[in-house]
Amino acid sequence: MGSMQRNFLLAVLLFAVSGCATIGNYRPDLPWAFNAPRADGYAIDLVDVKPAPGTPLAAGNSVDFSATVKYSLSVTSRGRVILIFEDQNDHPINPRQTVVIRHVSSPGGELTLRGRITVPTYARELRLFIPLDPQGFSHTTGEVTIRYPIVRR
Repeated sequence: MGSMQRNFLLAVLLFAVSGCATIGNYRPDLPWAFNAPRADGYAIDLVDVKPAPGTPLAAGNSVDFSATVKYSLSVTSRGRVILIFEDQNDHPINPRQTVVIRHVSSPGGELTLRGRITVPTYARELRLFIPLDPQGFSHTTGEVTIRYPIVRR
């Protein structure tokens, strides 16, 4: 199985088991950057992101993203930090090309994830969804979400 196929299947799996696969999840009242409720034994926090959360993005433009996170991992010795680009309904945007995966190990550390995406023309919002996925876990929480409004040119 090729890398792109594996990334696509991983994005679909994470989408299905993350508990975020709801229709109509658009919530303009949410903060521009936030964490889901934390779990015991692992955590992930946003250190820096470019562009800044809440920066309006023009539909159809290509944008480079850089997100630095710190993580702690004590429930297992290995895991993955994943960057997934999603729309306002938590649906992955072209996961074959936009999933970034970094393998990590305990006890923790800091890393930067980089990705480039063409801002979708059909969406109202672009979200960066960044979970820490401990090895062997089928459901995770505590992920970082960063939101950007999409504007029409």
